[in-house]
Amino acid sequence: MVWKGLFVFIVSLIIFSANIGGLFIYSLDEAKNAECAREMLERKDFVVPTFNYQLRTDKPPLHYYFMMLSYSIFGVNEFSARFFSAVFGALTVLITFIFAYRYFGEKVAFLSFIVLISSIHLSIQFHMAVPDPYLIFMINASLFSFYVAVKERKSAFVYLFYLFMGLGVLSKGPVAVVLPLAVAFLYLAVSRNFSLETVRFFRPVQGILITALVSVPWYLAVYIKTEGKWIYEFIFKHNIHRFSQPMEGHGGIFLITFLFVFVGMLPFSVFIVQTLKKVWNDRKNDSLKFLMVFAGTYILFFALSKTKLPNYTVPAYPPLAIMIGYYLSQINRSKVQSVISSVIFYIFITVGVVIGLYIGIKNEPPISDLYYLSLWFLILTVGGALAAVFFFKRNYQMGIISLSAFSVFMIFVFFYIAFPPVDRRNPVMQMLPLIEKNSRVRYYHSFNPAFVFYLKKEIKPVKKSELSQFLNRKERVYIITRKKYLKDFKDISNSYVLKVVKDLFEKKHSALVSNRKD
Repeated sequence: MVWKGLFVFIVSLIIFSANIGGLFIYSLDEAKNAECAREMLERKDFVVPTFNYQLRTDKPPLHYYFMMLSYSIFGVNEFSARFFSAVFGALTVLITFIFAYRYFGEKVAFLSFIVLISSIHLSIQFHMAVPDPYLIFMINASLFSFYVAVKERKSAFVYLFYLFMGLGVLSKGPVAVVLPLAVAFLYLAVSRNFSLETVRFFRPVQGILITALVSVPWYLAVYIKTEGKWIYEFIFKHNIHRFSQPMEGHGGIFLITFLFVFVGMLPFSVFIVQTLKKVWNDRKNDSLKFLMVFAGTYILFFALSKTKLPNYTVPAYPPLAIMIGYYLSQINRSKVQSVISSVIFYIFITVGVVIGLYIGIKNEPPISDLYYLSLWFLILTVGGALAAVFFFKRNYQMGIISLSAFSVFMIFVFFYIAFPPVDRRNPVMQMLPLIEKNSRVRYYHSFNPAFVFYLKKEIKPVKKSELSQFLNRKERVYIITRKKYLKDFKDISNSYVLKVVKDLFEKKHSALVSNRKD
């Protein structure tokens, strides 16, 4: 079992760390998280998170701590910022494998592993310098511990349940307690195991103390050091407000959450209908019942949330992967027409992805000449076609391998070949070579946060009334802004627009202004 687990961890880590050091920190979330950790390390401050040296109230500190550790070992760079995201991704797959092995056997465990590593969306998630990989692990570790505790009456797992919830609160906040407790309560209710004896077994007073001892000290410290500002903004703006109202345009209808899950777990989510039918028919299996409650509660919660993002439902992927693995272990009992129909549907999806990417890239000015990169995704189509042939011949094992192998191959192609040329066209990388080292840099109105991470210094704001004075300095200076604000520079004689680049897949254009042409 140890060697099998080691194999699962290493393979997962190789996939989730594919080229993590070769892609720029560009997306808003990655840039702010990576820079926040850098600033905390620079100040040797383990309490107050800042971005651009201003208070950042978006997230608790656990992922910052791991990034700081990585920076201390490997230096401040893209690899360091993402390293522990990949590690926690591999750990998530490992505990899923162990849980499935424990309650469903080796075959289902390996199939669950295959389902997870074949998901391109999951791989992207574990490639990013964001808190989600840490939360995903903590949520699954806490709930898997809960089930082991209930099923086997092992006190150690009761304490692990509370411990991982506490670490989850340090990862992303109250959601790491609210949802696991909701899942635990609902499972105990539907399994008719909610009794005074069970409550006593879970030692709620001790449990609350464990969770509090892990998480509360930092929250108390940040409350004191920021005079309550961090706590107020985090709880009301980034939790209550995010659930009750769409934030940053990330809204959508109720069903979009289910679509996120379906797309995120491709290719094997094409068997979701058969999986749900199989699991429902075998619902007397207590472990399946737990997995249904786990995944169902999590997905439904975020379907009800007003803010909807694909990463919110990723913690439900491991229980869903085990359920899909359970179905795949008995796929030979399904009607071959049903299996082939699902794979043909997948083939159409992959063709649609290729067409969609072709059109999308073609109509994105900074990268319109890279439209040919969309053709790489035909790898998924080939994998689907080959799988259909194997399933038609009732070679179910090779059909599953084909879907997985081509998807994993596509993950490596994406991170090493298809995405890097696009990544290099981002405005930050286009403009950084134009900025002389140690020069003064300011921003006007707004700017791409990745500039702070790469310049490794505070970029202060400049007001409209200060533009002329700043640009009339003798030494060379720069102002980062947006294209729509360039009109405010027209009457300033000593201002030159060095470059204007459209932000990738956004309507905004980044602009770089200086007091010299060359």
